[in-house]
Amino acid sequence: MEERGARIKLDYGFDGSPIQWPLICLGAWALCLPMLISSTMVIRIPGILLLVLSLCLTYLIIKMYYYVHFGKLRLRDHLLAMATLHGNESVLDIGTGRGLLMIGAAKLVPGGKSVGIDIWSQVDMKDNDPKDTLRNAEIEGVLSRVEVKSEDVRKMSFSDGSFDVVLSNLCIHNIPSKQGREQACHEIERVLKHNGVAVIADIIHINDYARVFAEKGFSVEIVRPSFSEVVTPWHKILKAVKK
Repeated sequence: MEERGARIKLDYGFDGSPIQWPLICLGAWALCLPMLISSTMVIRIPGILLLVLSLCLTYLIIKMYYYVHFGKLRLRDHLLAMATLHGNESVLDIGTGRGLLMIGAAKLVPGGKSVGIDIWSQVDMKDNDPKDTLRNAEIEGVLSRVEVKSEDVRKMSFSDGSFDVVLSNLCIHNIPSKQGREQACHEIERVLKHNGVAVIADIIHINDYARVFAEKGFSVEIVRPSFSEVVTPWHKILKAVKK
C-alpha cells in the first residue's frame, strides 16, 4: 500500500499552461455557436470558419492531455532506445524539467550517472522546480544515480568530453535566437565524448541542429516519432553521433 501511495505522487509535470489553451478554446466555442444559429449568412459563414478552428483547438487540447499522461512516456522510451545505453554511461538531460528523461536514463545505467540541467522556466512547464525533480527520482529509486543542476545549455560548466549521451526534448527551440541555438549545439558537441550520442527531440529548428552537428563531423539522422508519442506532426527526433 505504501508503494502504491508513492507511485500516485509521481508527477512528470504539465508541459506549458494547462489553462491558457482550454480557455481560448472555450472562448472560440462561445463565439461560434451563436453565429451558427444566426439567420444572417454574413454572420453564419464566419461562424463556420470559427467552428473549424474550435474543432481543431479541441483536438489539440485532447492530444496535449494524452501526451502529458501517456505520449511523452512513450516518447521517452523511444529516445532512450535510440541512445542505446549499456548500463555504465554518463548521461546528460538538457531541459530536464521534472526529470522524465534523466530518471528514465538513470534506470538504465546502474553503473553510470544521469545529470539533468534546467533554467526552471515556469512558462515551459507548470510549477517547474528542482525539488519536484529530485522527489520523482527518489520515488523511482534512482536518487543516488542522478544529479540536478541549474544551468543554461548555451554555457555549461561541465568539462570537455564529460558525457557519453546527451538527451533533450522540447527544450532548445525555446532559445529565442538562432545564434543561441547554435551555441547550444556547440556546447553539446563539446561535452560529448568521442563516439558519444546526442538524441534531441523538438518541434522546430531540428534541421538547423542537424546542420550544426554535421558541420562538426557528426553522423546525423532525423526520424519521426509515432502518432501516439507526440502532439503535433512537426515533432521530430535527431540522432547525432560524434565521430
